[in-house]
Amino acid sequence: MRRNSTTLFVAATSIVACAAPRVDMEAELEAVRARSAGIVAAESAFDIDGSLAFWAPDGVLLPADGPPAVGREAVRALFEQFFGPGVKSFGSTTTYTEVSERGDMAWEYGVNRLVLTTPDGDLFDLGKYLATWRKIDGEWFIASVSFSSDAPAPVPLDQ
Repeated sequence: MRRNSTTLFVAATSIVACAAPRVDMEAELEAVRARSAGIVAAESAFDIDGSLAFWAPDGVLLPADGPPAVGREAVRALFEQFFGPGVKSFGSTTTYTEVSERGDMAWEYGVNRLVLTTPDGDLFDLGKYLATWRKIDGEWFIASVSFSSDAPAPVPLDQ
């Protein structure tokens, strides 16, 4: 009897494994990269509504030296502060992206560059970020972002 139950288990497992949809990892990776490029373009243009379109409704933004912003409206409030007066330019470069084997989650990390305008001249800040993406109804959305500066304070741009 033991042999029959083992055979049945192996057969059932094989059927389930064959029925599981295959994920086109390269296509998913390219889709995440395209979405990432889209939000970078929106953020670089200080387009808050365009940036929010890439966020999951319950997305979490974890800024350095501040409380988490949970949900699009809380993220909007932080974007309004970040992209307010004094910010001359902002941009990001993704260093690495990976998609989960199931094709429903992804993560990336990279570098942020920020230039602030002050009465004493422009200041430069270099930092890093970590973002997670979640696939919702076939589309990739940001689930969370955490970022911080690499320096204690921005430095004069001419240094």
